[in-house]
Amino acid sequence: MLATIMPFLCMGAGLFIGSRRLSEKTYKAVDWITNLSLIVLMVTIGGNVGTNEEVIAEIGTVGLNCLITCLSAIIGSVAFCLIAEKTVIPLRNYSQSQIDDNVEKSMLEKIQEETAAGAAAAEREAEQEIGELKIETEAAAAEKKGIDPILILIPVSVLSGAFGCYFFLPQDQAFVLNYTLWGSLVVLYLSVGIGMGRNKGILAYLRRLGFRIIYLILGIYLGSIAGGAISAAFTGMPLSYAVIAASGSGYYSVTGATMLSVFGAEAGVYGFMINVFRDFFTVILLPVLGKISCSAPIASGGAGNMDSMLVPVTKVVGRELGVVTLIVGVVLTFTVPLMLPVLCSLLG
Repeated sequence: MLATIMPFLCMGAGLFIGSRRLSEKTYKAVDWITNLSLIVLMVTIGGNVGTNEEVIAEIGTVGLNCLITCLSAIIGSVAFCLIAEKTVIPLRNYSQSQIDDNVEKSMLEKIQEETAAGAAAAEREAEQEIGELKIETEAAAAEKKGIDPILILIPVSVLSGAFGCYFFLPQDQAFVLNYTLWGSLVVLYLSVGIGMGRNKGILAYLRRLGFRIIYLILGIYLGSIAGGAISAAFTGMPLSYAVIAASGSGYYSVTGATMLSVFGAEAGVYGFMINVFRDFFTVILLPVLGKISCSAPIASGGAGNMDSMLVPVTKVVGRELGVVTLIVGVVLTFTVPLMLPVLCSLLG
């Protein structure tokens, strides 16, 4: 219960703080704290993989099958969401940059009307303002083309955590990672809320999207199932194992436990590892996913968008879509445990 309401409590507190018109120095300090906490979280995620005996023990025998199935599920989700984005939910058209473009367009139209009235002074002012707008637009475009260094540090931190904890963290001290995970998540939820509270256009953005968010959720879930089914043809895994494990959409604990109870130990390992890998490879692939489309990082994050994947994905897609990311993660987190028994009964 606490894990479910904690994100909303922390982000709600952050929204309240962020809406208080804090100083620029404070916002910059929050950004630094966010980045540091994010690195800690990524090291912890890698450490959880490196210290998990079940994953390490099975990595040689079933690791390749799990890797292929995981990547197939990610590709399926990204493909389905990309189709939705190109047809029924054009996320880019609702982004803050598009809103800014519309404002700029309105300003230009107003300037042109004044120029048409024949006022020479207005015409000179128009040319000056248009020039300034072009400079600002070009500067913004140049800034967007650059790669945020944090996107390089994220996969490096995960890999460092995995190898570092595997070789240097004793098993009897691995419980420390749980405290580190929760601590970093609390800080990150607060900081995300502060950033959202600062951006007044987020609620308007959500209103414009409305129930179209459901298309993203369906795309992620159905794409995962389709990717799992396709991977079975290449790995030789039982179709039921591949489809059900992929349908976990990153919710590894519930998926692994459900498959273990229904099909046995081998299936449980598949369910757990495929979804652990989904978090791991989402982080590794974020710079690439961000280049594909607005929805691709969200699609790959799946159910993990509710917790561990929220801030890394938000770093790529922006604060407006950060709210969408959280909603998608919450819905999938509640949907996956309901759908897993249904799929097990259908495919068992």
